[in-house]
Amino acid sequence: MSHAKKVSQLISTLTIEEKVGQLFVLAFAGEDTEYALQLVKDFHVGGFYITDDNARSLTDAKKLSTKLQEQAALRSCDAPLLLAVDQEGAWGILTHETDLGPGNLALGKANDLALTESMYQVFAQQMQSIGYNTLLSPCVDVNSNPKNPIIGQRSFGETAELVASHTESAVKGIIKTGNLACAKHFPGHGDTAIDSHRTLSHVDKSLASLITEDLLPFQKAIDAGVSLVMTAHIRYPQIDSEHPATLSRKILTDILKNQMNFNGLIITDSMNMWAMRKHYSPAQAAIMAIKAGAHLVMLSEEHYENEATPYKQIQQETIQGVINAVKTGDLDEQLLDETLQHVLCFKYRDLETHWLTETLDTNTCKLIAQSAADKAVKVIRNTKNLLPLMNEPFYLTFAANPALYEKLINSRGIGPNDPIPASEVFTESLREIDATFTTIPYFQFSEVLAGQKHLSNDQPIVIVTEDYPLPGEDFYSDEQVNRVINTQQLFGDRVIVLSLRSDYELVNFNDINTYVCAFSSRSVSAKSLAKIITC
Repeated sequence: MSHAKKVSQLISTLTIEEKVGQLFVLAFAGEDTEYALQLVKDFHVGGFYITDDNARSLTDAKKLSTKLQEQAALRSCDAPLLLAVDQEGAWGILTHETDLGPGNLALGKANDLALTESMYQVFAQQMQSIGYNTLLSPCVDVNSNPKNPIIGQRSFGETAELVASHTESAVKGIIKTGNLACAKHFPGHGDTAIDSHRTLSHVDKSLASLITEDLLPFQKAIDAGVSLVMTAHIRYPQIDSEHPATLSRKILTDILKNQMNFNGLIITDSMNMWAMRKHYSPAQAAIMAIKAGAHLVMLSEEHYENEATPYKQIQQETIQGVINAVKTGDLDEQLLDETLQHVLCFKYRDLETHWLTETLDTNTCKLIAQSAADKAVKVIRNTKNLLPLMNEPFYLTFAANPALYEKLINSRGIGPNDPIPASEVFTESLREIDATFTTIPYFQFSEVLAGQKHLSNDQPIVIVTEDYPLPGEDFYSDEQVNRVINTQQLFGDRVIVLSLRSDYELVNFNDINTYVCAFSSRSVSAKSLAKIITC
């Protein structure tokens, strides 16, 4: 009997509650496994968004995924759960035990398609080994707006063609392991100046412009066999004057399904992001998304606010709201059945583990990650021939306020999450190479800029800028820009700027003659940066 016929027979036996629950992918706070198991057993959920909050080691992650799948197997609808993670390089989980490499922007600058494919195979293989079967990656947005506060290092680059080529490689790398890939954020989040974790933004583009500037990477992902596409909480008024993409039938059904021939699963970005919550109730948004063509509704950020709001109540009320909509006829049960048919056929067919006979060993994974970082670092300006520094002494300081580092590892469980800042890794790497440089502490550096402290007249002044893609928060600011400009004004051509971020800041630094960019804030990139300026 075919999957479709089996699933159709199964759906006919399910209650509305069992049907609706399968369309939700939820998060839970901390290591509250009992509540997660309750969501599976009593609310029939179809999957989870998992972070370091939920399991802080590979061993614990494997135990968690096993418990959740065992509970799911006991249900009348025994389809496996989607266990989804933001493992995409610039964002990632379990960073102390996995190999995330430098992130997409650096991979795009390295521009080695085989390396990108291998890097994503590493991501997927390491997650698959602990039972996390869905990567919410790659991020295929095009960085057409350099002031975008949330994509940045998560994008492969600034042109649709470049992003499309690396997207295809990334999807192929994930598929090799049997893990599921998810292209995001449809139809494109790269041309916004606002973080959708904070508010609903608008992109005033025509469909023709979208096709040229944003949709090519998604089409490449679809053609390469991507399993999921995640929606963007962004309004495109020239295409749909009323609804953001997540709630737009014109965008999800007419364009993504019908015009682009996507036949996988459409999953919403988190419905708890403020782009949604400020304008719609959670239940209302979920109902509208399903009507628009979404298959899975994700509420992935309750743990952002679990100390301030009753997130469990919000989750359960959202599910109940969809159930009530079906019972009152606001949401057609036939549409619910058709959506669930698509989801369950996909799960029973594709949520299987298909390992290659040969997997990448631990040393190879680390080598791939470091090689990608090494290949990405670029000396963009060196007009005064200050580089390499060889064994000459130099002063080192940092543009970022140390207080900002407290944001890097927080209760959200997503984002950069390296155990220590890239700048600290950079300093330690330099010390391993050459202990003769002098570090100027952040607070003493203000005295330098005020001219209250004399420095040698010939030693270079190295200043490091940083940025981290933090959801809903900022790290890079005008303060860093001003520190670099003030340093250059005071010390002129002796200044060397090293960038543990994108090079989009260069628009502010016309007078800087020495500039090196790692295109990443990952630890591996900090090590690469230390090597290139001294060797």
